[in-house]
Amino acid sequence: MIIECEKLAKTYWTDDKEVPAVHNVDLQVAAGDFVVILGHSGSGKTTLLSLIGGLTSPANGSVRINGIDNWERDDRYISTLRNKTIGFIFQFASLIPTLTSLENLLLPLYFGSANNIHREHALHLLEQVGLADKASAYPSQLSGGQQRRIAIARAFMNKPDIILADEPTGDLDEETEKEILDLFRQQNEKGVTFLVVTHNSNLAKNQISPRILHMKQGVLSEEGR
Repeated sequence: MIIECEKLAKTYWTDDKEVPAVHNVDLQVAAGDFVVILGHSGSGKTTLLSLIGGLTSPANGSVRINGIDNWERDDRYISTLRNKTIGFIFQFASLIPTLTSLENLLLPLYFGSANNIHREHALHLLEQVGLADKASAYPSQLSGGQQRRIAIARAFMNKPDIILADEPTGDLDEETEKEILDLFRQQNEKGVTFLVVTHNSNLAKNQISPRILHMKQGVLSEEGR
């Protein structure tokens, strides 16, 4: 299994009250799977992605990526994991405003080594998301939907094994959403593992043999069980 969660839990404190965001989640995802977790806002979906991606530490339980427990390793290991193995698509585009579209895509590579081959790859990704003509544009010159497409392209820049996506098509119109979902399907067919959290059931319908799960009040359940 490429992703394994065991008894995973996370709580937050609000107004001196403990709120369970993720409650004893057991999850196994095989390499090449396309998993969609459906749930309403506040159900714990984003927190679960953050735990799996090493962005926040659990209160209890474990997360293993390729058999290695994230939280038994140091910060350097987790940072390398996020940079090399996992591609994140956040709920908001989170582009660097002082960088062009192309520079935002190349940013993850500056932690390693960027070269002309990487630049060509970045330009190809911009073409795939329909923004080949926006390589030199700054985020302020882009619409919200265009910024989201840049962020999606950035997630594929390091050719990750895993994509963790939080409402990836939330700002997109219907036609653009279909194009992005087609990109997801193509990458999934190449072996990229997807874990997508959303309230949009169309994300599942566009994929080949997706695995559907549901999250409610921090509890994860498999469709049909």
